[in-house]
This record gives sequence, C-alpha cells and structure tokens, in this order.
Amino acid sequence: LDQEWSRMAGALAVPLETVRRNFAVFGLLDEQVKFLPGWFADTLPGAPIEQLAVLRLDGDLQESTWSALEALYDRVAPGGFVIIDDYVFESCRQAVEDFRLERGIRDPIQHADWTGVWWRKGA
Repeated sequence: LDQEWSRMAGALAVPLETVRRNFAVFGLLDEQVKFLPGWFADTLPGAPIEQLAVLRLDGDLQESTWSALEALYDRVAPGGFVIIDDYVFESCRQAVEDFRLERGIRDPIQHADWTGVWWRKGA
C-alpha cells in the first residue's frame, strides 16, 4: 500500500514553480498570494486563513479531500462557495458525501461540469 500511495502521490504532485507560473499566466500572482507547499493534512489546519469566500478543492483522493474539507470548511463564510473538482472520482465523492453527512450539510450540490460539483454554504 505504501508503494502504491507513493506512486500515486508522485503522479499527483505539482512543483511549486509550476503553480507560481500558472498563477502568473492568469494575472493572479501578487504580494497577497501565499503558497503553502506540502500535504493538505500537514499545511491546511494551521494555514493563516481566517475566512474564505470560495473554497476550491482539487484533492483527487479521499484522504486529501477529507483533510482539506476538515481544515477549511468552517472558514468558508456563510453564502460562500465550495467547489470540488474531482467529484467524478469515487474516492473524492465518498469523502465529500461522508463529510457532508457527518456535518449535517444539506446545501444542494450542483454539477459544474462532467467532473466537478459545487454548493453554496448556508448560514
């Protein structure tokens, strides 16, 4: 299992320079952008974020999706949006459904495209 996880994690990892370049291409790289390199479970719980208007997750896997939701969902402002990129993957979908069930989240899920979903956080 550890070898399989390492292989998958390596395939899903994106170098920081690639992320910086992508932000720059879209004119989003400025002094307000702070990068937190590392695993979601290690970096997001202590992230210096007070409130989010939009939480967009691209975690691919169950553990990474759950970790990000657990760390950041409570920081999404009422009326804010949660966007899940990889809902088409069973492991991601299961993490989202389990998280919503555990938290009693009943905000309707909307399909964004063939792979992703979103919902608007209620009060």
